[in-house]
Amino acid sequence: MKPNIFHIIGGGIAGLASAIAVTNAGHQAILLEKAAKFEAFGAGLQLGPNAVRALQQLGAWDAVSPITASPPEILIRNGVNGKILKRIMLGKSFEQRFGMPYRVAHRADLVQALLKVAQSKPNISIATNSEVLDHTIYKNVIAADGIWSKTRQSLFPGTAAIIMPEFFYRTLVPSLVSDCITLWLYPGGHVVHYPIGNPAKLNLIAITQGQTPQIHFAKACDALKHILAQAAEWTTWPAAYVPPLKNWNDGNVTLIGDAAHGTLPYLAQGAAMALEDAAGLAQALISEEKIDKAFHSLSQSRTERTTAVHKASLRTGKIYHLPTALAGPRNMVIQMLPSQLNLKQSEWIWLDKKNAGRG
Repeated sequence: MKPNIFHIIGGGIAGLASAIAVTNAGHQAILLEKAAKFEAFGAGLQLGPNAVRALQQLGAWDAVSPITASPPEILIRNGVNGKILKRIMLGKSFEQRFGMPYRVAHRADLVQALLKVAQSKPNISIATNSEVLDHTIYKNVIAADGIWSKTRQSLFPGTAAIIMPEFFYRTLVPSLVSDCITLWLYPGGHVVHYPIGNPAKLNLIAITQGQTPQIHFAKACDALKHILAQAAEWTTWPAAYVPPLKNWNDGNVTLIGDAAHGTLPYLAQGAAMALEDAAGLAQALISEEKIDKAFHSLSQSRTERTTAVHKASLRTGKIYHLPTALAGPRNMVIQMLPSQLNLKQSEWIWLDKKNAGRG
């Protein structure tokens, strides 16, 4: 494909990664961000081996790696009595098995690292204060405008994000209770925490059916209630997802990242899927002669995987939020299941054998 100019709507993880991908394929990218400066909503995120692999394919891992942390294990705990149900080790043997490490990071740090890579490339132009109200005024558009994407709803009417009953509560607290990724299971909700940033703070997320964490987890064990009590204030938002799309592009316009497949975060794969999209975009632009065919190729190569992640995330949320009567049997299964089998069940996500050798 001869060199072209691509306009990218949105300067989040998907948008910045797409800009890098476009220039990696020999083209020029103009990134349009509506905010006055680059700020990332959210706090922590998890970068599984597939996310690290995608960052390497994009040539961005060297910039991202220093801002990440390496949790030694994932702990699954009973939020009612505090018992540890499962330990999943994330050390050297994990990295050898999956070919890449498991990392965590502050979302803002990841955005800044990707921004630094983008700014180092002469074929990327970045414009802030540039809200796109009508994508049709641009040619060759990559819409990375998030789960509430106006571009998606313009291209594919009736695809507004579906709002779920659950609510997410997020905060950062200075006290570090553990260097692990810890998942607390509790009837109707759950809590996740892990340290991020430098200096490190505890990234704390609580999911409830709408009540505040203090109310929802009122009967939790003392250890969990102590952690939740450290939150001075919470940022709150409703759980939502994009209904799975069979196709992301319309001619020379394509969706990418959460705009195409925003899903519930119960598998911690939101950032990873966006990064995989970007790596796939570079491959499609290199392989295809025409832009519309490249965009269609990207969509066709990614929809099956992102839909599978979406469905698995929905199932995982239901398992996490089982009522009291079913939580006991679930916990017994978690305890009895060998850790190696837990890892086996996640191979399809972390290895992505179909695409692991690309790039």
